[in-house]
Amino acid sequence: MNKRVSFSEFLPLIKENLDNNGETIITITGTSMLPLLRHRRDRVLLVAPKKRLKKLDIPLYRRDNGVFVLHRVVGVKDGNYILCGDHQHEKEYPVRHDQIIGVVKGFWRDEKYIKTDSPVYLLYSRVWTALLPVRKYVFRALSLFKAARRKLIEGFRGSKMDL
Repeated sequence: MNKRVSFSEFLPLIKENLDNNGETIITITGTSMLPLLRHRRDRVLLVAPKKRLKKLDIPLYRRDNGVFVLHRVVGVKDGNYILCGDHQHEKEYPVRHDQIIGVVKGFWRDEKYIKTDSPVYLLYSRVWTALLPVRKYVFRALSLFKAARRKLIEGFRGSKMDL
């Protein structure tokens, strides 16, 4: 039997594990990192941040309001980080280094482990980050396409064709 507990209950264990072993694995919840990471399907390997983060890193951090978030670094300004989820178009700034709990070293997608330094992953990260200024329009276009497709399918199901 699986038991769900809040992330904040596990935080001391995660921090201890990162401090002692250097890494820990967590299952993703939420949709802010779609299409890369899927809610309750994918897992990430977190490591303790050894140095300042750089663009494209994916840190786990805690907002000042206590919410835990896993988003991508899309920029660094005045010593703070600019972050944005892959499924979002609004940037979050400033995120301080003291808010960072860990940084993703790799992840499992459909049981396949992918390192964040692999060429394919880095290409995806660069392209997706470069699309940030137009993501809002991409998301809107995809939403309209899905709605039109749904209406079209419902229209075919609702009509009887005489042959």
